[in-house]
Amino acid sequence: MKKALTVVMVSCLLLPAAGMARDFKVYGYKTPEAGEIELVYWTDYVAKSDNKMKYFGTEADRESLWAHTLEVEYGVTDRFMLAAYADFEQPSGEDFEFVQSRIIAARYRFGEQGERFFDTALYVEYYLPRTGWQGKANEKAELRLILEKDIGSNTLTLNPRIEKATSGPDVAEGIEFEYGVSFYSAWHGHFKWGLEAYGSIGEFVDLKPKDKQKHYLVPALTWKVGHKLKWNLGSAFGLTDASDDVVIKSILEWEI
Repeated sequence: MKKALTVVMVSCLLLPAAGMARDFKVYGYKTPEAGEIELVYWTDYVAKSDNKMKYFGTEADRESLWAHTLEVEYGVTDRFMLAAYADFEQPSGEDFEFVQSRIIAARYRFGEQGERFFDTALYVEYYLPRTGWQGKANEKAELRLILEKDIGSNTLTLNPRIEKATSGPDVAEGIEFEYGVSFYSAWHGHFKWGLEAYGSIGEFVDLKPKDKQKHYLVPALTWKVGHKLKWNLGSAFGLTDASDDVVIKSILEWEI
């Protein structure tokens, strides 16, 4: 079984290579220790979708879209970390392009693990998209609440989050609400199986119609390789018309 899982995971990474992986992650309570650096490589492949997207002046199919993200995290203290991201995309038949950076990404955890019913942290980041990427350049800020609870060998994590455009044509719009939820359980050796859910429902005062909302269920598997490397692999299944039908996600995390 372990050999079969290894083959599947390696095969997914060796598929042709560039934004969905950055959406399919539920952030946990823990942060890098002071002085510790963590490198993260995210990859997404939209395996099936009827949706279109704007991409530097053209309308491209989302099906066969590759999305890549490079992330560097640094532990300033044992409770506070800073991070920076670079996002890249390549729809089918289009050029591979750098599409946006995300800076001032910071996560702070409150107290020590197990002191409260939920281990709690806050995460903020600021998006700087390239002009013309999606037909408009909206800078935006995101605030994410992290709530995590260990239940025996299981871990439940909640990520309610809000985002607001701070510039561009959407700056007059209200605050949008999104969510991420995960439940992981120890399975076999260094493996954990999990189920994740994600969604975007629109502004608090003006929710999107159900067919315009995006909701996903994501069966996933995490493999811890030694003490420094962790690999998360999953398949996201869209539940609404606005969602992509199937997205394969891969997240590699390496502690230096």
